[in-house]
Amino acid sequence: MKFGEAFALVAFLAGIGGYLFMLFRLRKTKRVFITDYQRGVRYKAGVFAGELGPGSYDVYNPTEQVLIVDMRPQPFVIERLLYRDPLQAASVISIGGQLKVSDSHTASSALKDQINESIAIVRDALRETVSKTISGIEPETRERMARAIETAANVALAKVGMRLAELEITETWSQFVQGHRKGDAN
Repeated sequence: MKFGEAFALVAFLAGIGGYLFMLFRLRKTKRVFITDYQRGVRYKAGVFAGELGPGSYDVYNPTEQVLIVDMRPQPFVIERLLYRDPLQAASVISIGGQLKVSDSHTASSALKDQINESIAIVRDALRETVSKTISGIEPETRERMARAIETAANVALAKVGMRLAELEITETWSQFVQGHRKGDAN
């Protein structure tokens, strides 16, 4: 066998081997499409490897994983939350707003259900904030209360990569308690 024939045979066998390797590798490669309102959180061997913007990406399944996070604002409403104000009067408040993902990696790793768990965080911040303030019907009072609620909720939500926006108080009222006066009948 001459050198040229041996080289051709080795090249042919290398080509078949390369073809089989690429075929095997392509079977384990998945194409991921990320739209303009999504972000991809990429993990390599279980370790965070970066965020992916909109586009098309090839992901090698055995070592890589891409988690898609929806970045669109999600509207929510918390209706008729009962609480006691500083005067111990029974009060009710309803709010509406939007929840947004501020950090896709933190939100995807800290929360299983980003929206429902964030609403629970907002509800806790809402109850804590309004129980320290006396509600009023004046627009300035409602606006000040809305900003205080939004600030408290955003502090708590920042820890899990979420953010509250466009908060609006849709309903608020308080039942004023009248104290007993001396001399009144029981």
